[in-house]
Amino acid sequence: MAFIPPVLLVLDVSALLGGSASEWLEFSRVGKVCLPQAVYEDMRLLSDRAPDPDLAELAKRFSHFYPISGWQVSDASAHHSALTAAGQSLTKRARVSLAAARTAYALSLGFPKHLVVLVTRDQQLLQRVYDLPSNNFCAILPPALLQWSRTGQRPILVSQLLQQLRATLSATMTSGLSRSGQMIPARPEGRSSTVQRGDSRFGSAPKPKRHSRPYFEGDANEALSNLLSLGLAIAGLALAGWLLWSVFNNSSWLEPLRQPLDPTSQSQVYGE
Repeated sequence: MAFIPPVLLVLDVSALLGGSASEWLEFSRVGKVCLPQAVYEDMRLLSDRAPDPDLAELAKRFSHFYPISGWQVSDASAHHSALTAAGQSLTKRARVSLAAARTAYALSLGFPKHLVVLVTRDQQLLQRVYDLPSNNFCAILPPALLQWSRTGQRPILVSQLLQQLRATLSATMTSGLSRSGQMIPARPEGRSSTVQRGDSRFGSAPKPKRHSRPYFEGDANEALSNLLSLGLAIAGLALAGWLLWSVFNNSSWLEPLRQPLDPTSQSQVYGE
């Protein structure tokens, strides 16, 4: 079965406001979901200060949904010339969307083996992300994500990038195999971004403990066998030396062996 790179979804505030709690839940079928810090804070403010009662109600539903969603919040941010305001006067919603794009771009740099997908309704932002030179970062509309999560049919752009990313990773692994003659695990990339769930922050994964030599049960058995053979050899040499010493020093315990055999005692043994 071919390896499929994991998907990391980054949701803009427009993707949340245009959906419902049941649709939000369906998003997790595609991959891990990440909320930019700016989006998370904007949704909290809308639950208290939204001028539209329906919008405030939707934001309150999100505040109840998030703790059980399993989603994560990230304050990562990376700058690119395509993700700047360029002297334009932006609305608050546009600034939040732009911050979401910068978070998604930072995650694509920090997780090069993942496909990072920004979900937004901002058409200009969609074009900006499309212009970025990246093979693991793209942007799609919320309806495309909803269809993807329900039918399993990926958007065309997502399928193309997944194929490119898979080919790149396969070429990297093949190159490592040809150089060393055996598969070498890829070195974990440094994560420049910080991802958090609630108040907990996750850093780099702990490095595995390294052993100078693998331990096998056969090694212990072989060592025990060698030790036992050495002990028996030493005991045999000691016994032979002691016998020689006894013979040359006329030891008293060898006296019965030096006496001639009594014919009478031999006949008694055989009952004659």
